[in-house]
Amino acid sequence: MPASRTRRALGWCAVAGSVLFTVASFVAWSAQDVYSPRREDISSLAAVDAQQAWIMIAGIVALGLGLLALGLGLRGMIHDGRSATVGPILLVLTGLSFVAAGFARNDCSSELQACRERVNSGDVSWHHGLHDLVGVAAFVFLVIAPLVFARAFRTDSHWSNLRPYSLATGVLALALLLVFAVEPFDGWNGLVQRILLAVLLVWVVVLGTRLAQIAGVEAAPRAPLARAPSGTSPHAG
Repeated sequence: MPASRTRRALGWCAVAGSVLFTVASFVAWSAQDVYSPRREDISSLAAVDAQQAWIMIAGIVALGLGLLALGLGLRGMIHDGRSATVGPILLVLTGLSFVAAGFARNDCSSELQACRERVNSGDVSWHHGLHDLVGVAAFVFLVIAPLVFARAFRTDSHWSNLRPYSLATGVLALALLLVFAVEPFDGWNGLVQRILLAVLLVWVVVLGTRLAQIAGVEAAPRAPLARAPSGTSPHAG
């Protein structure tokens, strides 16, 4: 498969991964008897004690694979030095972190007091701790990525009009991540996380769509040059 067609497919995979994750979060939420999207984070929908946890596991893994695809697709597509190299690497690392988080599940809903007491007493599994660790890494990588890409987009005509949007996304996402970490509003972290993810995933969809569009133009067959009739000089007339 030509490289341009591969990149186009990778761009649409990024879009699909974000959409599937979003759909899975709503479907998994509806499958719970008791769940507060305002208080509880999305990971709790894939926890060991969640109902129909496989739905959210699939969604998290799909998002990870989509981000991995976007990072691979953007390699070599932006021409602005070191930032154009670091940006795709951040997306690949984010994707791998989300895939790991999908399989290394929490034991319980970390935003609930009973679960926090279990964590503080050490009464949780190794995969609960691993999920929290790679989850933090995934969010940090994904928040930094728009800021790095904003720098990379400076001089590339295919991407330069996305620079202000990427910069605004990165600044807003960083502010939301700080709110999530500090938790100044007790019982609202689930909603803060959802807003943070919405901001970032819209940006991922925009980048994936742009990648697919640019690669699609490069992959389009070009019409052959018209040939002059036999025996006629091309300079005649």
